[in-house]
Amino acid sequence: MPLSVDNYLFSFPYLWTDQEVAFMNISTGNTTYVKYQGMISGGNGLEHQHFHKLGDSFYFIPQGVNYYFYKIDTLEKKVSPAIFLDFGINEIKEGELPGRASGKRVDNDKDRMDIADEYSVRHNFLRKSDKYVIPMQKFFNEHYVYIYMVKGQESYGRHYIYNRMRDVGYLIKRGEPFCMYPCFAIDGNVLLAVCQPSELPMCVDRKFMAPEEIATMEGIKDEDNSIIIKYHLKR
Repeated sequence: MPLSVDNYLFSFPYLWTDQEVAFMNISTGNTTYVKYQGMISGGNGLEHQHFHKLGDSFYFIPQGVNYYFYKIDTLEKKVSPAIFLDFGINEIKEGELPGRASGKRVDNDKDRMDIADEYSVRHNFLRKSDKYVIPMQKFFNEHYVYIYMVKGQESYGRHYIYNRMRDVGYLIKRGEPFCMYPCFAIDGNVLLAVCQPSELPMCVDRKFMAPEEIATMEGIKDEDNSIIIKYHLKR
């Protein structure tokens, strides 16, 4: 992620490094590696954008089971927890899990394979378990926090939307009021999702749509390209 004209921030595959990001100046070539804490399992969850800019501030949201959003200090080159996602009794404790949460920098192939095996043990344990609620997708802006989570082997998860201004949250389950599709970003008060044309009727509710939107939807064919859905949130 670009921080300025010459300064960039990079993340790494969790398997081959410990929990860290790198500040790099492309003019001087200087690189500063910074560690953070909080990863429970780097191998579980949907791929998403790791770095975000809100106003003049930069944030880092790791992929996987991690309940923190981190704020980036570009001057001091630090990464520190800014928001904690409180899952209550559903919070996954690292001490309960086999294997390891992330990798480690090592110099030989045997150690790399041992680390990869331990990493896979934890990933597969959580993936196959019916007990744990996995935060698959998470992001936020100035007004909202969005989390998509799945428990066990569910084919469809739950959406939690927290209004930061009003200090109130909503949990959306399957079919309540409709089968909301997992979202990938937020723009103002609009959540964005992508689905296939054949899935569209299940992912929207006509009573929340304008007549012209319904007409557009009815003209979409199954062989058309993927569809971007906009879910408008109440302010």
